[in-house]
Amino acid sequence: MIISMMISSRKWPTSSPPPETTRYSSRGSVVPAAQITYGHTSTEHQHYIALYTVCLLYADDLGIRHLDALTQFSRRFSTGEKQLNPVLNKLTELMRQAYDLWPQVGADAIVSGTLEAVSAMYIECTSGDMKITPQATLWPNYFRNRSGICPPYAHFNFVKNWRSAPDSYLQLLPYLEFYIVAANDVLSFYKEQLAGETKNYIHIRATTDQMTPVDMLRRVADEVLACGERVELLIGDDAQLMRIWRSFEHLRIRKLM
Repeated sequence: MIISMMISSRKWPTSSPPPETTRYSSRGSVVPAAQITYGHTSTEHQHYIALYTVCLLYADDLGIRHLDALTQFSRRFSTGEKQLNPVLNKLTELMRQAYDLWPQVGADAIVSGTLEAVSAMYIECTSGDMKITPQATLWPNYFRNRSGICPPYAHFNFVKNWRSAPDSYLQLLPYLEFYIVAANDVLSFYKEQLAGETKNYIHIRATTDQMTPVDMLRRVADEVLACGERVELLIGDDAQLMRIWRSFEHLRIRKLM
């Protein structure tokens, strides 16, 4: 999952992750990743993204221990009730703070994308025995876009007051969202293969498209590279957007080359 690339032990100058997330916030090297991937944003934005990521990584594991907390997350967010876990309370707080840092369209996507992501975590915990039907070819992308938290991580690139309107980047968003999860799934394939994990995007899509996992891996890798090329074509001579794209794709596409 994309969030596993975004955790770091660095201490931020403002609000810290809840103590329950200590083992997540000290894992990996997320702040360097946030600083590179979203290096065109302010320290305040990078802090938000790292803290948001820690909370979601914690939530992703929460279903094993406290499934009801995931089940009730969206309803409690909608009604303003306190969540059943302090980390989810922090996540709720971050969702509401999104409007201070991103434009309306971006903050809306962060909120709705987070709700869909937590719902997808619940589905993953409760549908483990669901048989994948070969003819359900749209299912892998439908579910992966939600579980991969694509809209928030795409919109994190475009901060509040960067431009007066989102017109210049709206048509890039579908490509950024696909790029986020597909690149990550290609990079994590062999690690998951060695661990015997088969309930992932590559294997599920291989089933629906009736291909071998290795052949599907090659196809998705090609799609990621083609997606990056399409993004650059859409950006054209917009130098500001190109700098954002270069920053965003740095940690992903370079590992595929």
